Amino acid sequence: MIKELQKTLKSRWETFTPSEQKIATYLLQNIGGIAFETAASLARHIGVSPMTVGRFLRNLGYEGLNELKDDLRGEAPWLPLYKTPDHLADASLSEGLQAEIRDLTSAHALAHTPEWAAIVDLLVKAERISVASFHHGRFLGLGFANLLQHVRPRTRFVEGADGAYIDMLLDAKPGDCVVLIDFRRYYRHFRLLAEEAAARGIPLVIITDSQCYWARRLTDHVLMIPIDEARAWHNFGPAMSLLSLLIGAVARRQEQSGMFERIDRITRLRQSFAGYLEAPSRDEAVKDKAKPGRKSATAKRPSKRS
Repeated sequence: MIKELQKTLKSRWETFTPSEQKIATYLLQNIGGIAFETAASLARHIGVSPMTVGRFLRNLGYEGLNELKDDLRGEAPWLPLYKTPDHLADASLSEGLQAEIRDLTSAHALAHTPEWAAIVDLLVKAERISVASFHHGRFLGLGFANLLQHVRPRTRFVEGADGAYIDMLLDAKPGDCVVLIDFRRYYRHFRLLAEEAAARGIPLVIITDSQCYWARRLTDHVLMIPIDEARAWHNFGPAMSLLSLLIGAVARRQEQSGMFERIDRITRLRQSFAGYLEAPSRDEAVKDKAKPGRKSATAKRPSKRS
């Protein structure tokens, strides 16, 4: 049933209105969490009215959300995982834990989609990869680019200090790839860069959340993480997990192309220029403790007697 629903939503995408596309995007990216939703919460997450959600589901052949949930429950053996243990009875803690489990489960599920396979293939074959991220999630793109540099060459994080992203756009060469990462509230540069890269025909990967309804209009290479609008702050754990999975997938494809030799050369360069502070061996630690002027932890304390 899940696969049939996903196929229906994708095949009818072009017939949907903008509001319906927002609903379809949310359903595609949060299929595992629909069992926990009500019509009101679903409408609130998506930013449409409950009537719009109901009308959309009826157009798909369902009488309402409950019928959709009944169909999906038959393919959800993971539901018992969300049962709150007795020792976590506190409401706020259990709700937060359930939300994190759902988000991490959804992030890992993306690694089994056709979009994932296409993105990994693009990242492996690209001549040069330019990564940009924005706002509170800027550190995600910086870390992703720095780690991806270890497993494949010509990967960089673009600061955008010149305000025009000239290297990424104007100087892009055939075979280049742009990776953009951002989460609500989206930075203005995020959409501007995405639209400009798409207009120039530069292969584009967008990693964002399920509220970014316009992303799939620009590229097929989109990974969306569910977002919980009830939270005041982002939980970047699922995003970090997703990016780590993506680096691992690229690394596995690069194992036969000198990846380990590259990592060794990078390590040697960093050792030469910056150096590493290594933990001492056991023998060195024992010798260090025995040096004059160092008191042994087991040394006998002097007697207080006169």
